[in-house]
Amino acid sequence: MFTDFACLHILLHLALSTHNQLNNDSYIEMFYLYDKYLRKFKFIKKILLIVFLMGSIFVTNTLWRNYYTLSDSVLKIDSDRNSVIKGKNITKLKYILLWTNPSNFPFVYFGEGTKVFEEKNCKWTNCFVTGVRNHLDDYRKFDVIVFNGPQLKDCFDAGDLPKSRSKHQKYVYANIESAANYHLCAKTWNGFFNWTWTYKLDSDAVWGYFTIKNSTGHVVGPKLNMEWNVNTNTVDENFIMKLKSKKNTAAWFVSNCLTLSHREDFVEEIGKHLKKYGLSIDVYGLCGLMQCPKNIMQRCLDILENDYYFYFAFENAISEDYVTEKVLHALGHNTVPVVFGGANYSRFLPPDSYLDAINLGAEKLAKKMNDLILHPDMYYKYFHWKKHYSYHLRHEDPSTDDYCQFCSMINDDILRNKNTIYENFDEWWKYVDDCPFSSMYTI
Repeated sequence: MFTDFACLHILLHLALSTHNQLNNDSYIEMFYLYDKYLRKFKFIKKILLIVFLMGSIFVTNTLWRNYYTLSDSVLKIDSDRNSVIKGKNITKLKYILLWTNPSNFPFVYFGEGTKVFEEKNCKWTNCFVTGVRNHLDDYRKFDVIVFNGPQLKDCFDAGDLPKSRSKHQKYVYANIESAANYHLCAKTWNGFFNWTWTYKLDSDAVWGYFTIKNSTGHVVGPKLNMEWNVNTNTVDENFIMKLKSKKNTAAWFVSNCLTLSHREDFVEEIGKHLKKYGLSIDVYGLCGLMQCPKNIMQRCLDILENDYYFYFAFENAISEDYVTEKVLHALGHNTVPVVFGGANYSRFLPPDSYLDAINLGAEKLAKKMNDLILHPDMYYKYFHWKKHYSYHLRHEDPSTDDYCQFCSMINDDILRNKNTIYENFDEWWKYVDDCPFSSMYTI
């Protein structure tokens, strides 16, 4: 009898655990034991038959339940490539066509398909990017067509622009470079673009270089109307001790020696005025006598933080809102930035945290730098902002990443359904140079 109940226990265990051992051997073993040990015990056979049938039903239900659970958790694209299924949310793919060369900077970072948005862990990952114009058979079927600003002149000259467009489509002007370096013809592009994606703070999607967070970690800028909250409390004594190691006037990391902004001429001029006070500028890179190759950049930044009072964050072009990551060299390494550009810097930097070279002029700037070096207490006040704000690269967080933000904008039904057009694009993308295009192209 003990043996019979042992057999019963074995078969019951097999029946209930089959959902974890879903293979033919399990079933064969069950039938084999059933036939070998229970042939003589008709009553127990009936009981075990019922148990076996109940176990089979349990296994079947478990199989189907596991199948649907797995299906809901896997990301897949359906057969007609119209939807993305992620978890239990089904979202329609948004198709983005890169009209200009997708291999050129910065379009090259898009890649192909939805991969870039998935890798960046974006909120929306249903944007499908391609540079293949016939991917949907007709380019008018794309939701968005993006044009890289630096390549537009070549497209215009070659007559390589869309001949027609659909009403639902958004044409996007994208440019991370300055308007001064890549200006467009005054009237040609008026009425052509629906959206803009540039460094300008009034773009539909901002393609910038950094973000500003407050003391609670919320993104507060840069923006057109920044409201800074900086008091004049004394700087922490421990922080002041770090600043006391400084002994050199200013550093400048630069490799582009001839620029549209003529920053190199200004540096030469200010150098003459600094010389009156026994001060000088150390120029690192191809344009100076000191070296700082990219592979030891962190070492150079450590030297900047420990040794220098000021860092020259000079832009290569004068354009509104064009403030690049150069300023982060100073802000992130306890150095006062001396800025040179066409931006309203109050949109980007706290008050009393920087020196504006263009506003001061070379002579007054040199005097101001000398005064701050001679009066440390005045110099320390330029770091009050550190208790209230921090600076971060945009790609550090999916909520501020440029590519994530662009995909989010395309998924904004209200914005996408709104009829927008840049009728006066020439006024928005301002530059004073002559129109570079010799003829008009019918769009």
